[in-house]
Amino acid sequence: MTAQRKKRDSGASVRERILDTATELFYKQGFSNTGMRQIIQESGSVAASLYDHFPSKKELGIAYLARQEEKTLSDLGSLMERYPEVQEFLRAWVILKERQIRHYEFFGDPFAGFANQVMDSDPEYTEFLKGIAEKWMKMIRDYLSRAVASGQFTRNMDIQYVSRRVLMAYHGSITLWRMTKDLRYIREMEDSLREIFEDYTAR
Repeated sequence: MTAQRKKRDSGASVRERILDTATELFYKQGFSNTGMRQIIQESGSVAASLYDHFPSKKELGIAYLARQEEKTLSDLGSLMERYPEVQEFLRAWVILKERQIRHYEFFGDPFAGFANQVMDSDPEYTEFLKGIAEKWMKMIRDYLSRAVASGQFTRNMDIQYVSRRVLMAYHGSITLWRMTKDLRYIREMEDSLREIFEDYTAR
């Protein structure tokens, strides 16, 4: 391996290590509560390396959101692909969230948490978060469109409206669990989601 290749690979691994550390800290203790010095220390890097890859905390924050977006949409997409029947998907979604919570892998919605901390401090954050929400909504719309086409629901379903309600029910349950640490809000999320589809279930 050439010296240039080694340098490139080393740079990539340093970047990933920094981003891995930042992702864990931002998610668990909050973006505003995490300083660059802590990220440098816990990633085992030096300041020059961090700022070479992420010139500012803002750029690191955007990279964090992109990382969380990839994981969130990948998890959701995998469930949708595995469970084309919506009722089975809803059950699997709830089970996944409860399992992640029990294994200390889920501490609440990373995007809502980030938005609450940065508020309207930077329009780039706002636009990025808005873009994530739109992709999330599109994924749900596409999934429901397939469900309607397969005959699971009546064709008069307002897919745009139902998709919004699904996301609202999800976030409401997650927020109440986060506030109370009561897993009933996660388990009962399935009931809330099922109720949304009652009027559209094909007889």
